[in-house]
Amino acid sequence: MSNKNAFRAMLLAFFLVAILIVANVRLVSGYTPHKGDYFNYSETITVNNGGGSYSGYSDQTQVTGMEQTNSVNGSIVSASYSYSYQYSNSQGVSSSTSMAGDYTWSSNNFTYVNGTDNQVGYAKPIGVWFAINTSLPVGASFAVLNTGFIVLSKNYSLQLPTEGKYVQTIRAEGTGEYQREDSYGVFNASYTWYEYFDPSTGYIVGYNYVEQDNGQYQGQAGSFTYIDNLYVTSTSYALAIGSAPPSSSSTTTTSASSSATTAASGFLGLGPYFGYIILLVAILFIVVIAVYIATRTRRRRDTSLPKHSPYTPPPTPPSTPPSTATPSESKIDLGSQPSQQVVIRDVAMVNCKYCGTLIPSTASVCPRCGAPRQ
Repeated sequence: MSNKNAFRAMLLAFFLVAILIVANVRLVSGYTPHKGDYFNYSETITVNNGGGSYSGYSDQTQVTGMEQTNSVNGSIVSASYSYSYQYSNSQGVSSSTSMAGDYTWSSNNFTYVNGTDNQVGYAKPIGVWFAINTSLPVGASFAVLNTGFIVLSKNYSLQLPTEGKYVQTIRAEGTGEYQREDSYGVFNASYTWYEYFDPSTGYIVGYNYVEQDNGQYQGQAGSFTYIDNLYVTSTSYALAIGSAPPSSSSTTTTSASSSATTAASGFLGLGPYFGYIILLVAILFIVVIAVYIATRTRRRRDTSLPKHSPYTPPPTPPSTPPSTATPSESKIDLGSQPSQQVVIRDVAMVNCKYCGTLIPSTASVCPRCGAPRQ
């Protein structure tokens, strides 16, 4: 085999591998929503760790809900939502209600188009909280409601408590600050929000939201922690089984290798197909080595040729690189919080006619002075 033929063989092998890589990349492009897509979820919102005016106070809201795709017209997805919640606090106040409605969103830019699933207090465009473009690579930025997020991993094993197993997810992180001015008082809030999405469809699998509030309630200094955890309970899309974290006996080398593989996979946007790409690259490497050995063998045989055999010059070798979107500051209640924590504001607030405290219209007594609302 001449040097020229060897070069051609290597070039052909390179193009074959490149074609296969491109084919695999296309397999993990963005998912197109379909009629009948749905997920049910369970959400728990907790206020605790109170200090100052909130010392000893806590409350909890338990939400169950569903989101469903009713029809798809191009990139416009017509969907519906429904949920119910039960609220109670440490002062003996409790309430419950249900909500339902219709809205549309765009699968092109993942923003609400006409209406929302009861998301209020956000500046348009409002990014949907329950879906992501699966073709985004690690480091890419996108928006959830008005919060800027960054993709951290394309292959993160999330423990799903609602099903008692680990599932494979896309993991993203968002952070922000805003001023809360509502029934809780006037507080400066800062939060960290992790969302987890299904790698094949981009739909939600779960999220964890932690907010710290420091400010005043009726002129008295106080603080509290606001935690919102959501996980799907059933889905129209199959969740890929993930692996549990390595045990403490696992070596550092194994952990580093796994992290490097995950990071490289996400960076290339290849997701679960990364292993196939590694295999193809290995095959290409073997082909190159085989061609090289064949070429060297041919050269050794050439030493037996006559000195004055025709000289052919060797061929000339070919000549050889999300910042995070800034969250929009909301001007009204709960402007930068995740989807369902705004359900508290769906209950009309009225002033207690005895002490003037803002209380839910569904409350039978004032949580501050104990007077009956009517």
